[in-house]
Amino acid sequence: MEENKYLERPWLKEHELLGAPETLEPYPDMRYTEYHLDRPARRYPNQLALVQFDYEMKYKELKDHVDRLATALADLGIKKGDVVATVLPTSIQGVLADLAIPEIGGICTLQSVIDSVDGLVDKWTRAGVKTVICCHTNVKDRDVLDKVKEASGKVGVENIIVTKTEDYSMSPPIHEEEEGIIWLTDLIKKYPPNPPKVDIDPKNDAAVLFFTGGTTGIPKGVMLSHKGLVAQSEAVMNTAFPRSLVKLMEGLGRAIIPLPLFHVYGHGETLLCLSIGLTALQVTDPRDTKEFVRLVKKYHPVLCIGAPTQFWKLLKEEEAKDFGMIYISGSAALAPEIHKSVEEKTGSIMGEGYGLSEFAPVTHVPSVVSMLVPILGSRENVGKVLHIGNRLLDLPGMDSILKTVKSLIGSDNFGRLANILISFGTKNIVTTEEGRKKELVGSIGIPCVDLKVKIIDEDTGEVIPISRVVKEGLRGEMCLDAPWKMLGYWPDVGSGMDGEGYVHSGDVVKIDEWGHFYVVDRTKDMVNVSGYKVYTREMDDLLYEYPGVDEVAVVGIPDPERPGSERVKAFIVLKPEYRGKIKEDDIVQYLKERVPPYAVPKSVEFRDEELPRTITEKIFKRKLRDEEIKKMKKQGLLK
Repeated sequence: MEENKYLERPWLKEHELLGAPETLEPYPDMRYTEYHLDRPARRYPNQLALVQFDYEMKYKELKDHVDRLATALADLGIKKGDVVATVLPTSIQGVLADLAIPEIGGICTLQSVIDSVDGLVDKWTRAGVKTVICCHTNVKDRDVLDKVKEASGKVGVENIIVTKTEDYSMSPPIHEEEEGIIWLTDLIKKYPPNPPKVDIDPKNDAAVLFFTGGTTGIPKGVMLSHKGLVAQSEAVMNTAFPRSLVKLMEGLGRAIIPLPLFHVYGHGETLLCLSIGLTALQVTDPRDTKEFVRLVKKYHPVLCIGAPTQFWKLLKEEEAKDFGMIYISGSAALAPEIHKSVEEKTGSIMGEGYGLSEFAPVTHVPSVVSMLVPILGSRENVGKVLHIGNRLLDLPGMDSILKTVKSLIGSDNFGRLANILISFGTKNIVTTEEGRKKELVGSIGIPCVDLKVKIIDEDTGEVIPISRVVKEGLRGEMCLDAPWKMLGYWPDVGSGMDGEGYVHSGDVVKIDEWGHFYVVDRTKDMVNVSGYKVYTREMDDLLYEYPGVDEVAVVGIPDPERPGSERVKAFIVLKPEYRGKIKEDDIVQYLKERVPPYAVPKSVEFRDEELPRTITEKIFKRKLRDEEIKKMKKQGLLK
């Protein structure tokens, strides 16, 4: 009977080794801001909450500024259910707005600083936005305010609140009065930290509205409730790390999150860190790897949560070595070669997670058990170490002892010590067979506690038992349900789910015996070659292993000779020293030895420039495909 529970949920083995509970139900019935700010501010008032341009803001100051902004917004007429838009880079101001708006019952919708005027107009019209908080210019000197003013005029926005990123820095600028705008810093100075009490239903009231990226169609507004956002943080923290490590890091550790706050991934991870009193280091331009390196060297974070493109760029930074951090990658597929290279160069351990906007976003987290297997030699050894750690911290009086020890060590020394230990561990990998396996490479991790999963056969639409997926090596579309699932797509509660309440991810997966999931492809990126399926992510991973390949994207393009069928095409950017030395035939021959004939690309295009990317730094495969179709039509190959 005990063994049967693992058949349809093999990841429970990993949960048990971590010491994770089988369920966290019932989740706290709390407001979004209460959970992510008020709690940690009470517990750790003098701990640094946010750092930006070396400006250090403590939790008590963050709460004070959030409450002042919430009071100001209420005075400007924001009521329960009103949608307030932000167009801000990753910044203290972004966090302030995100926490202040829901505190008075409003709904915060976060937009990109590089969104077009038409994009802003579309989203604000649909959401009924009347107040916008934006930056004067973004980090690359694109004038955001001009775009916001133009879009606001078309939509009928009543209030434009403006900030400069440097307002929270060691040398804040002096502002001049400007017609049609209100300075955010003036509101903070003017209003007291006494926002009105608003009756909020955490389960059914939306706190945040995220518009999906729109790379596969028209952006949809994802409504996330107060309780759902709280549940997501609870589930992730209880699955991603053992309780002993969470207790150790609470109110002490630091994290660097070089992600756009306006993206659901950067948003979710920043708020997750705040919920347990960590310091979140703000990289206002996520592409600035030099600032990333500087912050790491100065503040010694233990945790880094980022995207594959950032880790790829980090490899090019001479100073990015021996960091000794825990890296978590998400948002896009992490190439195995990047995974291995980052670990080796920076002396760190790395895992890949997974999520969807509809889940705020995390559903799968890297398994700490598997991350530690190469260091400790086996799952059994990892389980013993984690069990001892969890039991020790559960002993009577340990909370008081831990509090004293933390105050003596301090965040700087804790970070330095953790960095040294992690770096030492990665350089002294145990040489057992299991220790060498590095199971995490290519995996998106294990499901969080309380996540429900079903796998759908792509051809029949039937549910495949997970036991069969594991045993027979089957693949299918992953469908998910969880207590932190969205309320629905704006404005229709309950929309975007099937009859059983599951959200269809659009990702094809396989699962191993320990419950690790592997994304094989997106259903929209799969190539159909005369009925044969080609999984482009697997092709990408193979090509990343070819010496000299820096970037790659395999896509399907229409086959003009076989209507309804597609051809495989590979786009490759070579490392500078390999350009002109690797030919199309080299790539084709390499793949002929590794994949079926129908999966071998009919053409390979080498590019000198970076491949196109979405605003969240994913390689934009649809754009590459559209470019090819346009070219083929111009050549008369397609109608």
